[in-house]
Amino acid sequence: MTTLPLSATAPLRAVDPRPASAEDGVEESVHVFAGNLVGVLTQPPGGTRARAALVLLNAGLTHRMGPFRLYVQMARVLAAQGFTVFRFDQSGLGDSALSTQVTAGRVMAETTAAMDLVTSLTGVREFVLGGLCSGANDAFNIAPEDARVAGLLLLDGVGYRTPGYHLRHYLPRLLRPASIWGYFRRRLGPPRDTPPPELDDFSDFPTRAEAARRLEALDARGVQALLLYTGGVGDYYNHRSQARACFGAVMRSPGMATDYWPECDHTFYLRAHREKLFQAVSQWMLARFGA
Repeated sequence: MTTLPLSATAPLRAVDPRPASAEDGVEESVHVFAGNLVGVLTQPPGGTRARAALVLLNAGLTHRMGPFRLYVQMARVLAAQGFTVFRFDQSGLGDSALSTQVTAGRVMAETTAAMDLVTSLTGVREFVLGGLCSGANDAFNIAPEDARVAGLLLLDGVGYRTPGYHLRHYLPRLLRPASIWGYFRRRLGPPRDTPPPELDDFSDFPTRAEAARRLEALDARGVQALLLYTGGVGDYYNHRSQARACFGAVMRSPGMATDYWPECDHTFYLRAHREKLFQAVSQWMLARFGA
């Protein structure tokens, strides 16, 4: 298991985490494909210089720009480092019309079409799939089914509460008298309305055992994975070593990288947090998939 900041066997060139501007020469083009889907291809000046392209998947119901344009900025930063990035709207989201083919494999079929398009436009045949939240979940579900997937970028993705999580979550509360009083007041008081749902209630996670088996199979295939968690998923993840407790020995593999940034919110809203994210993702991409 590698913990960010990542160490590499070869020195990495300096990464500018600021979003690219027109002066950087980054090229962007809009494409309509698979009948009803709309996506944007972001390419480096002079074409791709890396062996893998990144495909970003919608975060929940958010447009392909990502929360507060997170995906736009990330794509331009990575393109300035030599990577091709494709971000597209799944059917019924953003600018993509709702598909009449509502099937269990729709997301996989649309992502496959997106990778086919990138290959036809750039010649790149290996891909990193990923995104934030449900985008990470979709990538994790698709990767085992497509051998072209060489990497996973999972931002606030699959994770599970562990004994260590519960200890870290509840012990500080037990040391605060107000928290203890509030607990008994809730337990002994009149019935309350149903509590609001938590983030992982909407997550498409497999069982923990299946997730571990999936990571082991992907690692054996040579897939590189970056699992990054923020304070925005504190309802199920609260320590940088929790991935090891969740998934077991596979997290010792050099192909697995993980960290926990409790100071960051789920959408990396603050500029400083985005710059930290772009720096980490750029270094990981360069170390694993650079030219």
